[in-house]
Amino acid sequence: MEKVIKYVAVGGIMQKVVVEPMSRNQIRDFTKAFRKIIGMENALYFPIVQFIEWVLPQMGLDYEYVSEQEMGNAYGITHTGKGIMKIREDVYERAIKGNPRDRFTLCHELGHFLMHSPERVGFARGDAPAYMDPEWQANVFAGELMAPFDLVKNMSVSEISQKCGMSMQAAQVQYSTYHNAM
Repeated sequence: MEKVIKYVAVGGIMQKVVVEPMSRNQIRDFTKAFRKIIGMENALYFPIVQFIEWVLPQMGLDYEYVSEQEMGNAYGITHTGKGIMKIREDVYERAIKGNPRDRFTLCHELGHFLMHSPERVGFARGDAPAYMDPEWQANVFAGELMAPFDLVKNMSVSEISQKCGMSMQAAQVQYSTYHNAM
């Protein structure tokens, strides 16, 4: 997974965007609670497309499909303060077809919406630890949403990939994380 570092100009100085610290375990607990609230705690395959279309608007987030030309290299952008998730059309179309990488992207953007409200975002001059990086947090959220520890801890990488609809690379990250922590 590619690491993206976001910078913004504040007073003419480029500063890194940071969020309130959350460890992998805190994000895992958050994701587990979220799945329970929406009644998906025992579902291996998280239906992210249906969730975005049917549930997200009820939670106050609109979604918009945007052309590749308009989005450029960005697969998705979530503006939590504006309540909008923009998804590149080709990413959305592949997610509908079950493409694991694109499903991960949608889960990642959902993570931004749920965890990165404007009051949790700040700016850092210089380096900040990974657990304060909004992209790292959203990636962890996506992995935990797609392959919850309690449901996949005894599965192989290929079983996680197949049953949870995630790429082999993402399944390997989840597997390694779970088995290094045990």
